Amino acid sequence: MGIYCLRKKCLELGELVLNSGLLHKSWNRISEVYESTHQNQDSRLQIKIYQEAIHTVVVFVAPSIRKNTPLNSASTLLSGPQDQNPFHFLCSEKISSFSIHTPTNQLFNSAYKNDLIQLKSELLGLLKSKKHVIITGTAIGGSVASLFTLWLLETVEPKLKRPLCITFGSPLIGDASLQQILENSLRSSCFLHVADARQTPITQGFKPFGTFLVCFDSEYICIDDPDAVTELLGSTAYTDILSWRDYGRVLDHLTQQEAGDSKLMIDEDVISRMAERAEKTKQRFDQLKKLNEIKISMIFLEWYKKKSKMEKTGYYDRFKTHVACPVSPFDMDIEKRKRELNDYWISLVEEVEKKPQSRKALLKTRSLYSGNNYKRMVEPLDIAEYYLSGRTGYRASGRARHYDVLEKWFKAEGLEPARCEKRDLSDLLTFDSCFWSEVEEAMLVINTMKTQVVGRDVLMEKLVRFEEYVWDMIRKREVSPEIFLEGSSFMKWWREYKEIRGFSSSRSDFTEFMNNRMYESYGQAC
Repeated sequence: MGIYCLRKKCLELGELVLNSGLLHKSWNRISEVYESTHQNQDSRLQIKIYQEAIHTVVVFVAPSIRKNTPLNSASTLLSGPQDQNPFHFLCSEKISSFSIHTPTNQLFNSAYKNDLIQLKSELLGLLKSKKHVIITGTAIGGSVASLFTLWLLETVEPKLKRPLCITFGSPLIGDASLQQILENSLRSSCFLHVADARQTPITQGFKPFGTFLVCFDSEYICIDDPDAVTELLGSTAYTDILSWRDYGRVLDHLTQQEAGDSKLMIDEDVISRMAERAEKTKQRFDQLKKLNEIKISMIFLEWYKKKSKMEKTGYYDRFKTHVACPVSPFDMDIEKRKRELNDYWISLVEEVEKKPQSRKALLKTRSLYSGNNYKRMVEPLDIAEYYLSGRTGYRASGRARHYDVLEKWFKAEGLEPARCEKRDLSDLLTFDSCFWSEVEEAMLVINTMKTQVVGRDVLMEKLVRFEEYVWDMIRKREVSPEIFLEGSSFMKWWREYKEIRGFSSSRSDFTEFMNNRMYESYGQAC
């Protein structure tokens, strides 16, 4: 995109944002809360909910802090399981931790148990009733609003409208790792930050995410380029107090300007560098431009997995049941999402294999982590369909070629999923995406032994090998805890295997683990 086109796009987007009425609506509500709390000199985080005809506006107001105090530049590292880190869902195998602005984190934690859990439940109910939710705040109140919105988004079903977080002059809340986590994420689209370039602070070590309306007197620019945001805000802030600034006047001043009046007299080099980055981004994702589109399908499958767990069954067994007898539009939609994901990755593998070796390696490196997650999420569903059709021997003769190729590429790059030795494993995808085919084959052996007298020793050896395969993954924490749900195919196999094995057989680590129900605590944080 050329410099002129990019400048025009930024101006038009800014004009659209200003004329939407959402900024004025949010600021007016902030002003009401601020006037009441400022008179009381309350040092606590204040939260006020306004129910309107179309919108519900949630306002966060926080006490002032000084920009130059050591506390403001401090960050808190977040990692570990849910009981230690309420944002554990943002961590991944690739990025297992990130840092949050300490004052923001402290204010969030101060209201977490008494106010925010209840607020989260209330807002989820409103979103399910198709109400528009705006979460807003100014200065550090806006930072807490951003942190709360990140926390809320994890439990918003994909089919629901997402909340919009609007902040005014708020400190950035996360480090480069958080920015990387949210880069190209649907979550980022839920954040709109209004920032006066003369007043909004950029503290070293913190990075922006979301869309920014950056204001310069009578000029403005609306951008989602984090590097440009840092350039525009990083060297101009002079205010020492992270507190009240009347953004109502700023917004009024900007809306009085005609769109053509703003010539955007900011450094031309900033726009030029934005254009260069935009072009590089376009080139970088030229072969992967559909990846963001299919992320939505992955989100639906992740929600399907969580929903299945809430109903005390694994998503593999739920899918197998509902493929055989579809009972809801949601389950039928999951089949559609699975097909879309398979079509995308089959096509991508074919395209990459056509590329020269150097270009092929570049594409593989960018997409392999996504491909590995896709394989671990979707292949079990293909396995369910395969065995429902009456076929056997999936790993040897039924596996789609693109799964083998993705697995080979992943290993060739020296990449490995994180072992999660101490983390909670409740959201883990089983490392071996063919695990359920091994379960199905073991069940076939069990069924054969019920009717066959000759060759039982050979069949039992197969079951023992499967037992050793499972125990090795349990020992390494490479299998999802959902396999131990009472209704799962694996637990059905275990009950049959236990009966065939009998009490007279020698014990093993695996049988001790199962007989003593140690699996009930498997996957908990160490």
